[in-house]
Amino acid sequence: MDASTFEAPSLKVPKALRLTAHISQKISTALAAKLAWKWFLTPYSFKLPKRELAMMEAFETPVFLTHSSGHRFPVYRWGSGPKVLLFAHGWSGRFSQFVSLFQYLEQSNLLQEYTVLGYNAVGHYGAEGTQCAMPIVADCIDLVAKKYGPIDLVIAHSLGSNACMYAQQKLGTPIAKQVLIAPPGSITAMVELFCGSIGFNRRVFHRIIENLNREFTPEFDENSCPALALTNALPTLVFHDTDDRDTPIALGREVGQRMAHGRYIETQGLGHRRILRDAQVHSEIAAFMKE
Repeated sequence: MDASTFEAPSLKVPKALRLTAHISQKISTALAAKLAWKWFLTPYSFKLPKRELAMMEAFETPVFLTHSSGHRFPVYRWGSGPKVLLFAHGWSGRFSQFVSLFQYLEQSNLLQEYTVLGYNAVGHYGAEGTQCAMPIVADCIDLVAKKYGPIDLVIAHSLGSNACMYAQQKLGTPIAKQVLIAPPGSITAMVELFCGSIGFNRRVFHRIIENLNREFTPEFDENSCPALALTNALPTLVFHDTDDRDTPIALGREVGQRMAHGRYIETQGLGHRRILRDAQVHSEIAAFMKE
């Protein structure tokens, strides 16, 4: 899949970054590949929006768990019900991005039987480390389940969707049911989007793929959402927006239409992040929780 056929991501790439990529490729593919690898693994840092403060304040002071890398990451908790609901954020995200959905579910009295958990993965807001990748996020999810018990429901966004599927299918993390919002495509497609947005050439693209397969898991594409969708055994609800400029609809549609034991819903006009705040999406999730 050629990244040039997709809209540009909603997060604008600084000109200095594109210029650095261009110059480094002129000097050496090895140099450019080294820069690209570092950038690909480094989440963007964002200031916490005011609307998310309500969720941060509603949850208890975080407990820190330690990833095998030695980096600690925060886990936030609300409620004390017998069931466990986990919010799993996406790349460069935070658990508090689910604030609108959390408030809706609380006001609908759907959280009374749940202990609600959220985490910020290694390299993300409030966590140690500067770099991350999907398998690292999956490790974080598995560590949360080991501490707090089997997860009855995961509500995941973007990269968090892939991490949840990987954790459940490859790490054996106990998850019973899942909602996947704006799931990413294959790692090949996502690396193409990354390289296309910054201006890295095909030689650099192939170096990143080689690094992913070597450092994390052989044949990374087999552990991406489209492949894992075929072997999914959990009741699953998938959302993707036709105007998503970070993970284009062609990629989300591939995941949704392949999802075994799943139902796929397309939205329009919400993009990659506003979909988390949509009332109709909230309503569909509430209905899914009642099934």
